[in-house]
Amino acid sequence: MSSVSPPRTVPAKRRNGMLQSCEPCRKRKLSCDHRLPACGRCVRRGTSSVCYYHPAPLTKSSASTASAASPSSNGILPISTLQNGHAAPGLKDTTPAIKLRQPKILSVPSAGILMESATKAKNVGFMGESTTTAVIAELNSSLGIHVAEDSIVQKTASITDSNARSGSEVLAFFQDTNLLKKFLDRWFVTGDGFLMFRPVYRFWYDGLVELMQRIKNDKFDALRRMEKHALHIWRNSQQPLRSHANMSAKEWALQATGENLRWETLGMFLALIGSLTSMLPAWDPIFKTDAGGLHEKSRLAKRTLYLQNVCADLSKKCGSRNDLLACVLYERVLMMAFVHGDTANEVWTSFSEACDTAVLMGLHLEIKMDAHTPFFLYELRLRLFNVIYSMDKFLATFLGRPPHISYRYSVVQVPHDLSDEQVCMDPADRQAALDRHVNTWTVTGRPHRATWRKAWSIRHLLREDVLEIVIGPHIMDLQARCDYVRAQEKEAIAAMPEFARTNPEELIDTLKRDPTHKMVGRGVEWTPFDVSCLFAVHCGIRHADFLMERAIVNKTKANPDRLIASSRSLLKLVLKVVSIKDYLSEYVLDMTDSLAFYAVPPAGVLAMEMLRRDQINDPYDDFPRSEVLQQLAVLMPALEAVRPDEGNHALCTMGLNAIRKVLDRLLSRPRVPATVDTSSAFMDSALFGANIGNDADFLQWLGNVDFEAGSWLDPTVNGAGFEVGAESMQTASV
Repeated sequence: MSSVSPPRTVPAKRRNGMLQSCEPCRKRKLSCDHRLPACGRCVRRGTSSVCYYHPAPLTKSSASTASAASPSSNGILPISTLQNGHAAPGLKDTTPAIKLRQPKILSVPSAGILMESATKAKNVGFMGESTTTAVIAELNSSLGIHVAEDSIVQKTASITDSNARSGSEVLAFFQDTNLLKKFLDRWFVTGDGFLMFRPVYRFWYDGLVELMQRIKNDKFDALRRMEKHALHIWRNSQQPLRSHANMSAKEWALQATGENLRWETLGMFLALIGSLTSMLPAWDPIFKTDAGGLHEKSRLAKRTLYLQNVCADLSKKCGSRNDLLACVLYERVLMMAFVHGDTANEVWTSFSEACDTAVLMGLHLEIKMDAHTPFFLYELRLRLFNVIYSMDKFLATFLGRPPHISYRYSVVQVPHDLSDEQVCMDPADRQAALDRHVNTWTVTGRPHRATWRKAWSIRHLLREDVLEIVIGPHIMDLQARCDYVRAQEKEAIAAMPEFARTNPEELIDTLKRDPTHKMVGRGVEWTPFDVSCLFAVHCGIRHADFLMERAIVNKTKANPDRLIASSRSLLKLVLKVVSIKDYLSEYVLDMTDSLAFYAVPPAGVLAMEMLRRDQINDPYDDFPRSEVLQQLAVLMPALEAVRPDEGNHALCTMGLNAIRKVLDRLLSRPRVPATVDTSSAFMDSALFGANIGNDADFLQWLGNVDFEAGSWLDPTVNGAGFEVGAESMQTASV
């Protein structure tokens, strides 16, 4: 780690509270100004080389050493050497340097502090300015007392037998380095990494291959070989990851691979394999590489998640709290959602851990480049907190729960519009790439993954506002708040590059006729990845409008016409994308999630509206009944096609059963006038989703309501179907 600027005065004090004098001034009984690295008197006399501060000046030394004149001959190094943590030029490190006792408080300018316990070798993480220790840190700073980060004592816990066996399982998985290479090559064909940069993965892979070859060549039996190297990786993971402003991505990557391999590195490899496994269809050739079926999609996904859990647990037991661990914890959430579904408790609790780790690292505050943070690490932290904040709003919205992180206490920064290769370039080349940007956006060539992420990030704060509208109990003027969010939404859309504002429905119609259609302003063809990203951006925009309209109807009993229009718009977009599912065959997970999150809720709203109007049987009704019936008929086979081994299969099945009930009801009986009061019954009824504030509970009710009994429509009857749905909601929320 690079050296830090020395304090103004020596921090050591005598018993009487006075600052300690340097040895030349003390012996001559002259006043000393206690400056570092040499006092002013010694500087003026030209004797700076012998100006040092003895930690125990009155301690007697043996006769053999009493005649030593140099501080280094007594094993005492100058203060500047002690602060820098290494020997001064020309001095041999023959004896251990004497370390000054320093307070266990680390100050973080304008943010808070990281406090190290005086009795426990455990970093408790970021602590903000409201803490007592922040005041102490400010006091230390005003007195010129500096506490180096190197004063943190690293954990030295030994590996247990069970941990060694678990680590051996992870290493055994990576014996097949060819399988890992296939997944790496397949992922990077489409673009950059999700979090970690493509060049870093390459450096890691090269080092891993060399290590695995050495493991195979060891003379011990397989089990002993694995346990031996598991112990070695355990020790590596106990060491901090060092960085400085001029460090290259390769230097940083080599600290975590080869002989320096860490559990976090293996966890990142497993995350990449798991992400690709979740996206590709089950019939993809990459899952047919093992005759025994070990690489079959569902088995590989579960195996990958299990090993990810092992790597994360071992990293935490080693005392790691770094950028790599935070990435591993977040990537594990994505894999859990694929295996167990987004409504699983494991997903929520695992994501809580990822959020807590980010906050403990101080990533929720403004991220800056400094003496210890090179550009690529700065960019990684921007990406990391950006995706954590985004996922937080997604899960909170879908589950109807308060978010873990609020923008009111955070600084949500947008990543740069740079490719992975550009992020890891030399500073001059990277700056040249940034200079070619117009208003912080690239203007030529194919958009990077970071380009789409930046476009998506423009709406981050609005998503939290929408969440507050939907589940917040203290919203006063709901309509005015929604109008404000819509105005902000328009500004956010206008700030996106032109190709990101392309109408997705028109684009899909065009691509069906001309698959080589070019992007507006870019001159490059649309790829499945680009179409998937565009679809995600616009689905998010329409879903926000749907949520606000539904909140207005549920909370104010307003006319549902705008909710119906919003539902039709959102469902129409999803079905457009379903129509090109073969074109997007490598994004199966995105398709499944879109059906569960963006298709079933508006379809449920439209289905109930049709049932209500079917009871009314108004001859002047202008509701597009035929169009909605056709949309529901198209949606059903798409829901049926979701594989049982996908995490959100249960949600899709729930929606499928509800829609099937509606179609049976509408198509198997003649339309007869209803006997209920239609002027206000629908809007006053709590059964139209009122008090069901999130999509997961809404789907629970929709799948359990008995449409054959007319009680769900009549506000004077406590429908049994709703009671069943409410009971299911309580069960689901536990």
